[in-house]
Amino acid sequence: MSAERSAPSGIAWWGNGGLMRREVAPQLGWLLIIIVVGFAVAWPVVQVQVRAFAEGGSAFARMMRMPRIGDTIWTTVVLAVASSVLAVVLGTLLAWCASLLPRSVRRAGELAPLLPLIVPAVAAITGWIFLLSPKVGYLNMALRKLPLVSGLTEGPFDIYTIRWIVIITGLLLSSFVYLFVHTSITNMGQELEAAAAACGASPLRRLFTVTLPLLRPSIIFSTGVVFLLGMGQFTVPLLLGRTSRIDVITTEMFRLTLDYPVDYGLGAALGFPILVAGLLVVLGQKIALGEQRRFVVVSAKARYDARQTRWSAAAVIGFYMLVTTVLPLLALAYVSLIPFWTGTLDLQAFTLRHWKSVLGNAVLVEAVWTSVKASLVAILALIPLGFAMAFALLQGTRIPRPFRLAIDALTTLPMAVPASLMGFGLLFVYTKPPVQIYGTTAVLIVTYVTLMVGHSARLQFTTLVATGKEFLEASKASGAGPVRSLFLVLLPMCRRGIAATAALTFVLLFHEFSASLMVRSARTQVIGSVMYDVWTGGLYAEVAVLALIMVLVTMMGVVAAVWAGSGDGKET
Repeated sequence: MSAERSAPSGIAWWGNGGLMRREVAPQLGWLLIIIVVGFAVAWPVVQVQVRAFAEGGSAFARMMRMPRIGDTIWTTVVLAVASSVLAVVLGTLLAWCASLLPRSVRRAGELAPLLPLIVPAVAAITGWIFLLSPKVGYLNMALRKLPLVSGLTEGPFDIYTIRWIVIITGLLLSSFVYLFVHTSITNMGQELEAAAAACGASPLRRLFTVTLPLLRPSIIFSTGVVFLLGMGQFTVPLLLGRTSRIDVITTEMFRLTLDYPVDYGLGAALGFPILVAGLLVVLGQKIALGEQRRFVVVSAKARYDARQTRWSAAAVIGFYMLVTTVLPLLALAYVSLIPFWTGTLDLQAFTLRHWKSVLGNAVLVEAVWTSVKASLVAILALIPLGFAMAFALLQGTRIPRPFRLAIDALTTLPMAVPASLMGFGLLFVYTKPPVQIYGTTAVLIVTYVTLMVGHSARLQFTTLVATGKEFLEASKASGAGPVRSLFLVLLPMCRRGIAATAALTFVLLFHEFSASLMVRSARTQVIGSVMYDVWTGGLYAEVAVLALIMVLVTMMGVVAAVWAGSGDGKET
């Protein structure tokens, strides 16, 4: 009789138990992640859409009876399409200019187009209002001194128009396009461009026949991202469209939350077209990209540099930085130091009373701390959760294919659903049992985790893919178990990528405005929501102070995250 057959039943059971722990327990862990993330991400969207189709779809009938609903839908579509086109063209141009920068200014020039990501949208829009308000905007008043427009009493620019809402939205979104396209240009190499140059192709012809076709994946992906952000745009239309009664779907949804009881069915009906558009965009991206290996170019050093450096490229990037970052911040700083916003420049009237007023206001200070605490706690949950989901998406991971597909879907859904629509769904779900947390800081943390779990997973997935699997295989061959390999090999190698994820996540969370405004209450205010309340109260100098505080805290958060990941992990 073999040893296996003669073994006591207790020992056989223990052996099977060890097998259960090694094989079944990890799968239960993945299943738990799917259930928890699925509840957080999919449940609010499903629940609120069920309300839209309840009672025979009566919510859609109420939506069609809303005043000016046709104009609202049309404005939403125009804003999404026009701002996306502007963002893609401008972001791609900036990425191309960054690749042409002289070496002496290349490092600073490559970072300059990313500055709008650090400046909160609320702060940037407020700065532009101070510059381009028709009557007392500083830039408008300066332009009216020119001979051709000296007779005007307003303008020449009016920021409270759909044209400027599109322009500002496109400027804000162009940084996202630049981030994706510039990364692709950097990693692409110049072999094919050098070959085209050797055949006599001009720089412009090489751009359109070689470079842009190779950039197709990043351009398609970034186009989908900015289109979804434009379709769900909330901050720009809310702050600029209020004066001229320019509404989009998201601002109409927000106004529903100000009434009691909230008409969730009507809000869900309003958000349904945005949800469908988001899902179609994600599906269209996958179809358009197809087999991405067609676009892979082996990067090696070409015999000569096919791209000639140009100072004109630095001028383009410098002008972009001036318009999107420098001028708005200067306007905010000036308004925060003067008694009243009148449109006139008076350096003798500087005062710190508005800073003292804000820093001495317990409600405003508490809102700042709430934003910081909620963002940091959310990051502490997002980094390990996103890392686990990213690890599950790797092809070599030993998890069932249905689990991997479910995790892939759960990382995609938050990016396909605009933050305002997700916030509306979260408001509906968490104001009633079984998870009634509305009015607490917990609802902000859950909202932030729900919005960013997809971004955290996708960003860390790219880091894991870049590390390869050779070191893990070497660790396994040396006798290290999975846990030991994770903490001693994989995590140190991913340290920089995790830090970059934490920095970008902190920026996005601390700047988050639309969903925060949806789920906030009198007891749970964040800096963005109190800024809106102060703005509607006409206290523009205090708004400028709060906007600058947002910028300062964001910069400190980014520096802290980058410092935490400054080690290269090679010492391990």
